[in-house]
Amino acid sequence: MGPRSALAGLLTVLVVLIASQGTAAAAAPPATPPVAGPPAVGIAAPAAAGTDDGPVEDPPPDPLAESGADLAPATDASPKPLAGTTDLVRFFGTALAWIDHGSFGLDRARMVADRSAPKGRLLRVAYPAGSASPTVARSGAKSGGAQSYLRLPRSADAMTLTYSVRFQPGFKFVKGGKLPGLFGGDAGSGGHHKAAGFSTRFMWRAAGAGEVYAYFPQATGDGASLGRGRWRFTPGRWDRIAQRVVLNTPGRNNGTVTVWVNGRQVFAQGGLTYRTQGNVHIDGLFFSTFFGGGDRSWVSPTNQYVDFSGFSFVPVRGLGPGRP
Repeated sequence: MGPRSALAGLLTVLVVLIASQGTAAAAAPPATPPVAGPPAVGIAAPAAAGTDDGPVEDPPPDPLAESGADLAPATDASPKPLAGTTDLVRFFGTALAWIDHGSFGLDRARMVADRSAPKGRLLRVAYPAGSASPTVARSGAKSGGAQSYLRLPRSADAMTLTYSVRFQPGFKFVKGGKLPGLFGGDAGSGGHHKAAGFSTRFMWRAAGAGEVYAYFPQATGDGASLGRGRWRFTPGRWDRIAQRVVLNTPGRNNGTVTVWVNGRQVFAQGGLTYRTQGNVHIDGLFFSTFFGGGDRSWVSPTNQYVDFSGFSFVPVRGLGPGRP
């Protein structure tokens, strides 16, 4: 075979290879675009929750590493404004104002020294066997968990709440339960929404799936389930969770919420209405945790507990409404 014949044969082979690769590429399905955080893990979010993941954002700086950002423990001389709140006062210090309205189960929150916890201490909340929410307790079940509204010295329109949570080894999640989040104004709960307030508690669901469980003004029924299944809680392990809430401009639905778990953004959503009037702001922590739920199918099957530690509150300056 002469040089020209060999070159012609080589060109023919290259054309065939290129053509076959183009055919395979055309037949292959398009690549799935990347999403912020892990995909849903077997639990579909309700349609009302939306699917807007928003832009991927760098995790907020861990306030525990910043001087003075974490709340300091109280001294023995610190006032104890509510009976039965000794351990809560000692744990959070005097930076928070205590609101008696809506509080319960404060004797089930005990401070424990633990070297594995941030700052070496944690708040352990107990859920007795057969216990659930106050709604279920009114029907004859046991009351479990604890709840209190804790007001910060200064309100804000954008804030990042960060804390660590650890479910006891072997924790039985059942159908779900509440975890602390931010609140503002006259925050509602228990199916009662308020016209001048909101709340953004975290929640665990079946098999440890996480979500933001939000109460918005003028809503009805249960709270809104946002981002359900975008992350999971693992019993026996500390998870560092953060929620950044940016309030909307009154009259517009441009509020946002962004969630990070262990430094990774797992969820973001816009188009939210936290307030309808300008005098509603982010006021503090809605420390609320219990099984439920509104009926006995939510109760804890055995005596269980969850540990909390390292709460920090960082106002986000220079971040206007509609920003994640």
